[in-house]
Amino acid sequence: MLRGVALEERSPLTEPRAYRGRISIVTAWFCATNGLRVWCNSAIQMDAAMLLDFDPDIECFQSGVAELRWEEGGRSGAVRPAFFARTRGGQRLAIVHPPTARTAVAEEQVVREAAKAAGWHIRPLQVPQGVLRSSLRCVAHFRAAEFAPDSDARKALLKKFATPQPLQAGAAASGLGLQATGHAWHLLWMGKLTCDWTKPLLPTSLVWASSTKSARQVDR
Repeated sequence: MLRGVALEERSPLTEPRAYRGRISIVTAWFCATNGLRVWCNSAIQMDAAMLLDFDPDIECFQSGVAELRWEEGGRSGAVRPAFFARTRGGQRLAIVHPPTARTAVAEEQVVREAAKAAGWHIRPLQVPQGVLRSSLRCVAHFRAAEFAPDSDARKALLKKFATPQPLQAGAAASGLGLQATGHAWHLLWMGKLTCDWTKPLLPTSLVWASSTKSARQVDR
């Protein structure tokens, strides 16, 4: 019985490994949300991990921690959800890849039955596209704690960006020195600063202090 089991905190069943002829990449996403290394089997899954890490409602997530096996009419298979996650409200999520066309019915059924028994909410895998994808990749470089400003620096930057300012110019004018730009990018990742996520995020983009707690949530 998996009800109440914190799969999102478990270690992966196996680590994906590169091999000759493998088409997809193998990489790990360092999750700034909870400090875990999340293994990804493809660039698509890594982009999905980036979006989960950026989501302020997600408290913890991990990949490859459970496999659901099924048998039907002489056929058998297994479904490994892309991620298991927990929201800040305590809701547990099974985040699943689109089912394989040939076995879609069986895959969807085993996921639904397991979710009902375990108390998971099923969420389809979401991947950022286009401009949002490239912008998140830029800001994600500054997600680590080493770029986080201290309390005084954070206040100075939020005051500077109380009205929209070009990202790099505003950081330079804050009086915080060479680290100011990295701090500003980190505050964008944390949602303390925000921008127009429908446009490419550049050093010249207008950025301003967020007035809502959900600023990190952007249109997919």
